[in-house]
Amino acid sequence: RRRTMLASKLLLALSLAPAALAFHAAPPVAPRRRLPTRASGGFEPSPVEASVIFQQLAVVGVSGAAAAFWWTVTVPEKRLEISRSKKRGELKDVLDELAAADAEAEGSVLRGDRRVARWLLTDWLAPDQRKEPALPMLPQGKFNSGDNPILAAGALILAAGVANALGERAVDLVQGS
Repeated sequence: RRRTMLASKLLLALSLAPAALAFHAAPPVAPRRRLPTRASGGFEPSPVEASVIFQQLAVVGVSGAAAAFWWTVTVPEKRLEISRSKKRGELKDVLDELAAADAEAEGSVLRGDRRVARWLLTDWLAPDQRKEPALPMLPQGKFNSGDNPILAAGALILAAGVANALGERAVDLVQGS
């Protein structure tokens, strides 16, 4: 038993010896870096490999084909489907319910039930009544409404950028003090 205890202490000491030596040794001195001079040649750009260009062209081509299919096939089909549903389908029932809720609220989007749905579908409930522009500095057009996904995504991206910049400033202030 004494031998096993001695052997385990010896193994422990041998395993810890390199760490102890490294801890007590002086810190290594970093070699001085030589700054490149003009005579050393400097940076020389390398040509782009053809396979990389073909891969990028393939990605752009597939993305373009998907976008073209979406714009020329999917969007017209869905517009036709929505048009049919608005005249005699499930969407007609929803619009009738929203019109009844709008009548109860006396036409005000701020009162009554299902406010968000009535605001989003104002164009369909009352085609002659237009929504307030989402961005007053832009011209009043069909695209300038808060339910436009392009404007909504742009606003979210802008808000994320501003929040990121403010967060970085706050971290700098906290770390600086």
